[in-house]
Amino acid sequence: MAVAVVALLAAHSALALQAIPATDKIKLDGKLDEADWQRAPVSANFIENMPREKQPARDRTEVRMLYDHDALYVGIRAYDPDPSHIYAPFVRRDKVFGNQDNLIVWIDPTGARKFAQFFRVNPRGVLADGIWNEDNTEEDFSPDFDFEAVPARLADGWSAEFRIPWASLRLPHPAPEKLTFIVFRNQPRDTRIRTTNVPLGRDPSCFLCVAEELTGLASLPKASGLTVTPYAAVNSSQSKVGDTTTRETKFSAGADIKWRPSPEWVIDATLRPDFSQLELDTPQLKGNTRFALSVQEKRPFFLEGSDLYSQPFGLIYTRSITDPLWGARATYRSESADAAVLTVKDRGGGFVILPGTYFSDAREQGASQATLARVRVPYSAGGGTGSVGALFSDRTYEDGSSNRTAAVDGQYKPNDDSRLRAQFSASQTDDRVLGSKGNGHAAFVDALYDNGVYHGWLGLSKVSPKFRSDNSITTQNGYEWAKFEAWRCSKHEAFFNNVCAGAFGGETRASSGAALSRWITPQLYMNGARNSEWSLQPRWFNYSRVTEGGQWHHVPTLYARAEGNPGQRLHYAFVEVEAGRSVDVATDTLARLLYTGLNFNTRPHERVELEWKASDFRLNDLDRGSWRLHERVLQLVGVGYITAQDTLRLIAQHTLSKRNPAMYSFTVTPRSQTQAISLVYSHKRGLGREFNLGVTQSNQRATGSASHIATEVFAKLSWAVNL
Repeated sequence: MAVAVVALLAAHSALALQAIPATDKIKLDGKLDEADWQRAPVSANFIENMPREKQPARDRTEVRMLYDHDALYVGIRAYDPDPSHIYAPFVRRDKVFGNQDNLIVWIDPTGARKFAQFFRVNPRGVLADGIWNEDNTEEDFSPDFDFEAVPARLADGWSAEFRIPWASLRLPHPAPEKLTFIVFRNQPRDTRIRTTNVPLGRDPSCFLCVAEELTGLASLPKASGLTVTPYAAVNSSQSKVGDTTTRETKFSAGADIKWRPSPEWVIDATLRPDFSQLELDTPQLKGNTRFALSVQEKRPFFLEGSDLYSQPFGLIYTRSITDPLWGARATYRSESADAAVLTVKDRGGGFVILPGTYFSDAREQGASQATLARVRVPYSAGGGTGSVGALFSDRTYEDGSSNRTAAVDGQYKPNDDSRLRAQFSASQTDDRVLGSKGNGHAAFVDALYDNGVYHGWLGLSKVSPKFRSDNSITTQNGYEWAKFEAWRCSKHEAFFNNVCAGAFGGETRASSGAALSRWITPQLYMNGARNSEWSLQPRWFNYSRVTEGGQWHHVPTLYARAEGNPGQRLHYAFVEVEAGRSVDVATDTLARLLYTGLNFNTRPHERVELEWKASDFRLNDLDRGSWRLHERVLQLVGVGYITAQDTLRLIAQHTLSKRNPAMYSFTVTPRSQTQAISLVYSHKRGLGREFNLGVTQSNQRATGSASHIATEVFAKLSWAVNL
């Protein structure tokens, strides 16, 4: 076996796949039965990297590539000794994960090995796509690209044909002589089996550094084009506060424009965008938090080039832009550099986060112009690779206030197992509302080593008291911290196939020198059968200070988490529990903590998906045993898959927050709760072509306040036109 593995790895170091021109029209039926597929060169030396690391694949997988003037075609044949075990559920777009059989194609369109576009399909024909960022090793499913993929079920497995238009790939001009690509195959059986066409480890620190070369491409077109997506919407709403009822019906129209004047540039513009939330934000526990919480960006205009926004110390949070009137963005990608510039006229209506050392505050957000500019340049040095980047962020308000932030960052990977990163940022703030001015700075540096067996990480950061970034979710300033991680992993042919034991810890101090937190936590982490993950953390050595001049609390807890894919009916299960001591931040008082988080995805029928989420947070008095705080969040998301183009989605949410007045010397709200329900029908004909019809109702109630009931009925039609 060892000789076979060495031979297989050696073969990968020398092979590249040649794409050949298609001589006839390719019919996308997943069968790969055209003559062109039969004569195309094959890449079939797949390697398993989960659960066995860098071992020959158990089942054969073949990859072929064709191209014509309009598109790249990828044909993949996935053999399976027992096709009855192939799992192909109905899921929503971009929900194609490792708990399903699927095929994934990564393509690095610039050859710089810094980012890749990925395209996924499961045997049911559900698609997913997005961007991979090599700098932070994260997948982003937010961007959507125009591509097609059609699977076919076969007697000895399954296959799929991908058609990826050249206009969807961010190819420079002239195109590189060689592209690089990776193909992943997922097989969820008793354990999840993941294989690739390149020798990846189980948890590699770099992916694109070992990507296979794609040769043979010639006379590719110079990609350009213009897409206009107009929309029309109608909203009818009713709001009832106490005994007062108001009604409003609003018609709106606008358009999104995407223009690609050259292969490197993409220009996006939006006029009067409709950013009504077709999907409610997931509710969060917030009664015992001191800092502002973030929510996921779901608005399409902000997703192009979003991988460029990533930095070690994040300074871009587009949800801080509350109510855009118009916006424009230019994105540039080439082998030598990536860049993005975004400017948006924001009508405001939200809040400006005011960071602090012990808590974050907020003030009302007025109208403003938000502008962001980001550039990143890759380089090679000393046998390794890296990138350097710069960021400029500006928020200018109509009341004369302003906040500007500038940053430089860089990273270097001397080899496949190591990474160094650093960032320095500076801010300038003139807040006319608060009558304050100030300059601040922030610094970050870290080092990572991970060879699949040994993992070590060390990070340092310092943020001055007056640092502020209004275009980000910076919630804390006036502190510095040092953190570490260290563990060792071992591989096994058993239920637990990967076992990692180690510890992580750190210390955070205020700029004044006062300790804010200190912790050293042993950890046992395991991967097991059914794609399961298990974590146990005895957090005995945890200390915290929550107020300036406040007490130094010992807050030991025990934390446990388990998740996995038990079966086809119970598609996904997640459970986490934490018990011990915590601090009631409202009174700086120690309390007994019990937290439970649950998430289950069930499949009562192949066309019905139900996702259940529940979080329960309780603080009880340490001495008397009486309850102090109780928070609960419940959410049900139900999706009915009527056809491949039609879905019906139900979201029901409930939040509850209770405080015991007997435990507080000041006035508290004994009980507040919110209920919301949303029902949306969607018909999607393709990227940018869809119709949505829905109704949403919410009910907010709090002790001593009038209830607020809001109802909205909406319809929206958008239709992308390629010019």
